[in-house]
Amino acid sequence: MRHAIPLTLLTLSGCVMHVPMAQHYRGPHPLPPGMVAAVPDDSAAPLVVQSDREVKDRNRFNLRLVTLPSNVDARASIDFEYYDVDGSERTPVVVLLPIFNGQLSITRYFARYFANQGWAAIVVDRERDPLTDLNQPNESIHANLAEYGRVLDWVEQQPELDPGRIGVFGISFGAMDAVMLTALDGRVDALVAAMAGGDLAYMMMNTNYRPVARRVHGMLEDSGLSRESLYIDLEKRFTTDPLVLAPYVDAQRVLMIMTRTDAIVPFEAQEKLRASLGDPETVYLPTGHRSSVVFFPKVRGAAFEFFSRQFEGERIAIAGN
Repeated sequence: MRHAIPLTLLTLSGCVMHVPMAQHYRGPHPLPPGMVAAVPDDSAAPLVVQSDREVKDRNRFNLRLVTLPSNVDARASIDFEYYDVDGSERTPVVVLLPIFNGQLSITRYFARYFANQGWAAIVVDRERDPLTDLNQPNESIHANLAEYGRVLDWVEQQPELDPGRIGVFGISFGAMDAVMLTALDGRVDALVAAMAGGDLAYMMMNTNYRPVARRVHGMLEDSGLSRESLYIDLEKRFTTDPLVLAPYVDAQRVLMIMTRTDAIVPFEAQEKLRASLGDPETVYLPTGHRSSVVFFPKVRGAAFEFFSRQFEGERIAIAGN
């Protein structure tokens, strides 16, 4: 029955609802050493930049394309866009993780906004999708998280960026990656997760996102399994999951954006993740996954306001030490 009245009002009004973090929250669980070891760590290895070139000069920022060698695959690279803002002081930075299909237009929309507000931003590209290779989904998840960690290594080496004020922003599968990264990497100070769900097996079995739904349909036909049996099989494959890692994230540093009528990341999966996180501050949108685009201006404003509060809190804490 937690937040029953606000959610009921939201359903009836069809309006955006902003719910504060639950008062019962008692803090994150300590991360077991075994979970840390699950993700490759080569932070002690020298960080070599393969390419760093400026491609655009805007009024408030310069856009640079940066390439790092992958720390998990010698044949691959880590590519990202760096929105380098003007100014002489160290600035906060928001790292934006890619959505499922890897299209960057959405994350660029938010990155430009943050950069125009005076913050550096990083738009990470990705070719590896865990839901594509279901034979080894955990390996793909671990590899992505390790490469995102390497991007944070790069952030720490930039004299114009403040390593004490790193935000991570994700939408859809990028938000699920962001939850897991925040749980495993203590350098993340604030997280905004939009349309993120927990229990990847459940989402695969219940999404109407065509590439995944077709894959599930093919697996059912090829295996002869029932839907319930396939769900159990997928649960065994996805041992690394946002739902599993969520309790190790500090909910006080999290803002969730949830979509009430979502059929791509089912709302039930979003609710599971929110509960596992400890019921953090949340903005509810009266939309589905794709239709949420009409509220993107509001989402970016809410994200900026949340990051601002978190970053300012970091500055006060540091000043007080």
